[in-house]
Amino acid sequence: MKKTFATILLGLVLAGPLSAGEAIEVNGQRLELKAQARACYLGFVELYDVDYFRDTAGPASCVRLSYLRDIEAATLDEATRKVFEERHGGEFVNRYRAELEQVGKAYRPVGPGDQYLYCVGADGAGSLLRDNAPVVQLASSDFARRFLQIWVKADDPADAPQWGFGRC
Repeated sequence: MKKTFATILLGLVLAGPLSAGEAIEVNGQRLELKAQARACYLGFVELYDVDYFRDTAGPASCVRLSYLRDIEAATLDEATRKVFEERHGGEFVNRYRAELEQVGKAYRPVGPGDQYLYCVGADGAGSLLRDNAPVVQLASSDFARRFLQIWVKADDPADAPQWGFGRC
């Protein structure tokens, strides 16, 4: 038990708050940290921290979700479908049923310290990684962009992003 708690604590410390100017490199592109937020359900149930990275010279962007609690894979899948439908409507859920199923099948349960990183590259394709390991590649640029809108509904390069989730 002590070892497990120490491992989780170390993971939270390492995945803790980021400093201004932090960047990640994805597929040879440097993406700068643009914004951070904490996602909550009902305004107080803390779910995950979100780090939003963006290419300052192009369209590439990523969201990194650092989970704060245990969430089952089926719950992640259900929430993804629900938010995607709220954002884009039933027509797009039907159009992208195969892609949503592909993502849903790739989800695994998460716990404190686990991370998913979702990126839309300069070419418009999407990539989902779990704890830095590739999970799903999404070729459709329209779906990839719409999927990102689960977390970032809109982004003005000169301003903060419009978050797509409830915050604490």
